[in-house]
Amino acid sequence: MSKHTGAPFQLPKDAVKKASIGQSFAEYDLIRKYPSLFVETPAMLAAVDPNRPKSFFVGRRGTGKTAVTFYLQSKYEKNTILLIPQLLSGADEYIPSDQEVDVHQQPFKTLVCSFKRAILDEVLSAWLKQGLFRPKSSSSISRERNDIEQFDFDIRLLNFISEGFEYLKTSQKEWLKFVSKPNQIDEEMNEEANSARQSFVVLIDRLDDSWNGSNKAVELVTALMHACVELNASSSCVQPLVFIRENVFERVKSLDRESARLETAVVSLEWTREMLREFIERRLNRNLVTKPALGGPTWDAFFEQLPDDSSEDEVFGYCQYRPRDVLIYVSLALESAQAHLRSKITHEDLQAAKKKFSESRLQDLSDEYADNYPRLRIVLSKFYGLGNEYTVAAIDDFTKKLLLDDEIRDSCQSWIYSHSSPELLIRLLYNLGFAGIKKGDSVVFKSSESALSMMPSITDDCVVVIHPTYCFALSLQNTLVHRIGDDVVLRHSGIITDLPESTSLGAYNAKLTSLQTKLKSLICGDEGASEYEKIVEEILSLCFFRSLTDIQPKSRDVSGRVIRDIIAANYSSIPFWQMLRDQYRATQIIFECKNYENLTADDFHQTSYYMNDVIGRAAFLVHRGGPELKKSYLEHIRRVSNDKHGIVILLGERDLEVFLRQALNGKKSEGHLQDLFDRIVREIS
Repeated sequence: MSKHTGAPFQLPKDAVKKASIGQSFAEYDLIRKYPSLFVETPAMLAAVDPNRPKSFFVGRRGTGKTAVTFYLQSKYEKNTILLIPQLLSGADEYIPSDQEVDVHQQPFKTLVCSFKRAILDEVLSAWLKQGLFRPKSSSSISRERNDIEQFDFDIRLLNFISEGFEYLKTSQKEWLKFVSKPNQIDEEMNEEANSARQSFVVLIDRLDDSWNGSNKAVELVTALMHACVELNASSSCVQPLVFIRENVFERVKSLDRESARLETAVVSLEWTREMLREFIERRLNRNLVTKPALGGPTWDAFFEQLPDDSSEDEVFGYCQYRPRDVLIYVSLALESAQAHLRSKITHEDLQAAKKKFSESRLQDLSDEYADNYPRLRIVLSKFYGLGNEYTVAAIDDFTKKLLLDDEIRDSCQSWIYSHSSPELLIRLLYNLGFAGIKKGDSVVFKSSESALSMMPSITDDCVVVIHPTYCFALSLQNTLVHRIGDDVVLRHSGIITDLPESTSLGAYNAKLTSLQTKLKSLICGDEGASEYEKIVEEILSLCFFRSLTDIQPKSRDVSGRVIRDIIAANYSSIPFWQMLRDQYRATQIIFECKNYENLTADDFHQTSYYMNDVIGRAAFLVHRGGPELKKSYLEHIRRVSNDKHGIVILLGERDLEVFLRQALNGKKSEGHLQDLFDRIVREIS
């Protein structure tokens, strides 16, 4: 029986066949075109409520951080600025030493002031472009115009950081002037802001997609967060909001001794069952002329009701109350229902979706925490074929076996020894959402509907329960494991090793490390051009083996006259590559390699020359330069977009370093590529 009251709604016969609920990543999702699909969550309401000044929106992957930025952009189109900082991918270059994060020391204050000034300048740039004010000739704002008009956010920030640390070394007087400059600009902007049109929300998102995970990178994030707290307190026209993953925020708290001042400005991205149900319902009834009501009737119309349990229980608990997971799982079930020509999504469809979903979630969990716990999946895969419940004594046995495992030692030594006791390992598994704690008949997971529930204490009588999400992927038996004897060998048979074919993990990591060394030591210029092409080809083969196939160097067309440096086949279902196929018909991806820093018009012309309707109109121009998107480069890319209806994506030295580092940590790099693509498209639009 349905849990919801009222007569059941009768769907049209082809409703399930025509249903589409969108993409699991907000960057490609239906919400970009259909704002009515947004579900107003507490996080969204906090972002627009002036009486609840919050600065940080913290959540795990897939909890809707990027969706909130799209919501705010659609609601306040002319008064929002989206920033996706790229500076964090090379943080080591910009901070002079590995000093401890101390908010009272001058180096940290230098970073905070640099961030404040760069954010204020970004809003000033919007004011100037929209004709919202004219600066007085003698003002601090007027003297800032060169930085505003000549540089983008990342280059401007880099210049300020370099300038501030130089003053710190050479002149205390000039340094004091430097740190007072943001306050002067802030005060002048407050005086100038006399209308609501001059109030801007600055959305800072996807910080961890372009950072190197080092303590210096965490220090930069910490400085950014302190800068935002100060600006939200002092500015009447600039409201910076930072969208940050939970694992990154945990790193900040571990390094910042005064992180308590940040935690008061945090909003957690939490979802209830009611919000998740509405989230799916809005998408399911989007194509219907007569729409069933939200709040249950739409769900009941599309889902077959189960005799002993509701289909809601089947979905939401299994998906750990995260909207992206729910969307993926329901999409898989919907595909099954459509394939079998059903009029409703049945229990069989939900079961068919479980295994596919379970395997993808295991990889996504490892990917999410790759910067904190490199190669996490290897540790999790050691549960393969065991039970779904464990006593504390059994986890103790499991931990001891992990520490003696050669594969674990080689791949996870940077963190596994910090979790060498059963209590520490259990706490880690709980915080990851991989396992829960059972006492009596009650099991508590961190990912339960109440995200604020505290972790139960670990006692000898408690039981560690692997979350149902991962049971299919790990082939776990429905049994309680009391002890793991010496005769039991931990294995991961059946788990598809996420490595290129015929490559062991040790050999794979050795190749990546070797490429890092080769890339750093290769001299720019014509003499090293061939070697550079080989390095790029190897990086693509090792870092994008999941998505790109048949990677060929020096590929000729049928006439033999056109020689492309590297071409790769693109038939991947990974959203970024699928988007290139959908938008640019790019079944083949071109990589043009230039072993020098500064690109010319000829380089862009040559790259665009290879584009056509047969292979598609997407190409990467790989060069030795830095992250700066020069105006001349953007003009060339815009010309390619207009003339060829294609896209050229620039990959610099630092981007290749990011690919290698993420591969060493077991992390996919498509998120970084998406950031590069979005940044270019925004600039040329």
